[in-house]
Amino acid sequence: MSIYINTKLRIKRSAAQQEMMQKLMTGNKVFDAYRDILVLSAVVGFNNKAFKSIEKQASDGVLMQFFTETDYDLMDLIAYAHTKEQSILKSDEKYEIFSSYANGGFPILLQLLDIDASTEIDANKQESTLVKLASILMSNQLEINPENDDLFI
Repeated sequence: MSIYINTKLRIKRSAAQQEMMQKLMTGNKVFDAYRDILVLSAVVGFNNKAFKSIEKQASDGVLMQFFTETDYDLMDLIAYAHTKEQSILKSDEKYEIFSSYANGGFPILLQLLDIDASTEIDANKQESTLVKLASILMSNQLEINPENDDLFI
């Protein structure tokens, strides 16, 4: 259970990724909400050491109320693993760290799903993409600590 949650903050999203995120949530959607994309992107980003600060933020961040307790715990885990300092758990900086890993991980997630700006997600492509997503979720690609084979998300 997360010991500190600032419910007044929003989790930042990159303006440069806005269009692709919306594409994944409309029509034959792959994800239901930004929250889903950000959480998976942050884990993929952390796993791949893809920490990239957001240069230009999308007009609105994602309200903390849309994240679950498990998401808050994941934010804590990523922030602690990034800084190796327990004090980060009581700091708003942990949300910046989470956002930066999500920002760095999103392009990698798109690559894993074989999706780019020209990809049309029709009903057939959606099913294929969801199968790839399930495969990613069940594979070692989300391993948090490569040195510890017992710790998986």
